[in-house]
Amino acid sequence: MKRTHYLFIVLIFLNIGHIIAQDLEEIRPFRIGTAFGCSFAGYRDETNSPINKYLNAPTFIVDGNIEKGDFLYSINFGLFGGKNKPKELETDEEFYVYYERESTFFRMYLENALDYRLWGADDFPGYLGGALRADIYFVYMPQTIYYNITGVVSLNIHATQKWIINKDNNIVFSASLPILGYIVRPPYYGLYYSPLDLDRKVVSLHNYQAIFGNVKYHYEMSDLLSLYAGLGLELSHIKFPQPRRDASMRLSTGIVFTF
Repeated sequence: MKRTHYLFIVLIFLNIGHIIAQDLEEIRPFRIGTAFGCSFAGYRDETNSPINKYLNAPTFIVDGNIEKGDFLYSINFGLFGGKNKPKELETDEEFYVYYERESTFFRMYLENALDYRLWGADDFPGYLGGALRADIYFVYMPQTIYYNITGVVSLNIHATQKWIINKDNNIVFSASLPILGYIVRPPYYGLYYSPLDLDRKVVSLHNYQAIFGNVKYHYEMSDLLSLYAGLGLELSHIKFPQPRRDASMRLSTGIVFTF
């Protein structure tokens, strides 16, 4: 009888352990990852000069998400920076020659998004919600000790689409579109403007248009670790006090921890 009792108890504990392990495998709602890559960027800020500037820059990314029922919370942080090479670019009529002098460009963003599942099957769920996003664009010219900084805080429409191919492979697409924001920009390019001279403005679609997108492929190596490759895209246009346009494409690869 005693051996039978012991065997029965062991079977119960094994079954409980199996159930807990199954539940953990199904839930595991927390993901956090980091990645490195390269950004291929271009911009034109007419508070500086009416020419296009380009650079390729190393990029660092941190992202994560939490799933709870039909809600999906995600956070994305990224930064990159590099130098423009000096060169003569174009001549305006007969009087001016524009040069792209050496300058340092720095870019940083942080986005917090909360989406709710609205469509799709279990292997193709779609989410729609909103995001609070902050963007910083910084340019520094060492020859003149001049700098230019633009700061943006915006409320965005945010959407996420997942494609769960199988247990080990999935693709996640997300897009963000600002509808209301607050922007701080200098009226001209230089070191000596006062903070009181900075242009501050509440913006919406008539004077600030942008779209931010990401596509990520995840390969699950184990219950705790995944590898992923990402592609990020950005297009933005600020219309005051002088126009500023930015475009970039980011390629990255990294690891994700799931728990």
